[in-house]
Amino acid sequence: MKIIKYIIIIAALAMVFFTVYIATGKSNYEINVSKNTELSNQRLFRYVDNLQNFGDWNPWNNNNTFKLDSIYKGKDAKVTWDGNEAYITKSIPNDTVFLKINVSGNDYDTKVFFNENNGKTTIHWNVKGNLSFSEKFKLFFQGTPDKVIAPLFLEGLTNIDKNITESLKNFSIKNEGMTLIPEMFYIKQTIESDIENLGDKIFQSMEHMNNFAKNFELEPYGSPFTVFENINMLSGNVRYSVCMPIKNFFSTAEGSDIVCEKMPAFHGYKTILTGDYIHSDKAWTEVKKEILTKNLTQRADIKPIAIYKTSILTTQKTNEWVTEFIIPVNETVVPIVDTLITDTLSVSR
Repeated sequence: MKIIKYIIIIAALAMVFFTVYIATGKSNYEINVSKNTELSNQRLFRYVDNLQNFGDWNPWNNNNTFKLDSIYKGKDAKVTWDGNEAYITKSIPNDTVFLKINVSGNDYDTKVFFNENNGKTTIHWNVKGNLSFSEKFKLFFQGTPDKVIAPLFLEGLTNIDKNITESLKNFSIKNEGMTLIPEMFYIKQTIESDIENLGDKIFQSMEHMNNFAKNFELEPYGSPFTVFENINMLSGNVRYSVCMPIKNFFSTAEGSDIVCEKMPAFHGYKTILTGDYIHSDKAWTEVKKEILTKNLTQRADIKPIAIYKTSILTTQKTNEWVTEFIIPVNETVVPIVDTLITDTLSVSR
């Protein structure tokens, strides 16, 4: 009996020493995970910096219980779910998002940043935290934070890459036919970009003009649009004027990058793209093909336009973007082409 008693005491002491050893072990840690992608740093930053997307890519809980704060993009943006939360303490445009996360009582001080080189980007996620007792106990048997905790954050990076890539593939193009565009005043800013970064450039210009309109108390009067200036098929570079309709004419200062102009009313042929702006070249090709097929003649005095009915300004989900591509034509209706009718009736004599 004494031997059994001694064994129990020794086992109890060993458990105490083991518990103390685990509890007094190093708590703080830092890990880094990364993933290579074909996506641009602008596109990646815009996706991560908006916590509307957090429920789709976070590696902890992908369900519909995520609740956004009144600020959901950029500094001070916050999202909560099931007693957990994530919030952005700072963001550097197209570079870094500083994200604090609390999940199941565990605090993570993190930053997601992007390095772009030769058209390819590496997403990095740096994570600093303190191990709870249960995590220390788990790591004692399973390994280091790099082996046990890092795979969770790598899953998040994989989700980001997968979600954006899949959304880029999901698009449709539909021909709508003839439409009438009314006369309008508008302010515009001219930009130049490659097809890949076109959406980012347009978004930045739209935000700039939104701020310009607020500063000068201009009243927007319809959906923003772009005037198609030129596209270089070899380089993939596109030149656009990003425009915002306003109610009345406004005189801008000389040398301003934003000017006000008037567009006359016109008829045009319309094709609709549902999906990311990266497919703009396909939509333009389609509407041009339809004009030739339907024997329409393009007007030389008015340039083609693209109207952003549902855009990056209202939703981050690119598969929900709706853009109307319109080429002005001289006709007001699609002409009816006469076809030769052959009489197939035969008479027997």
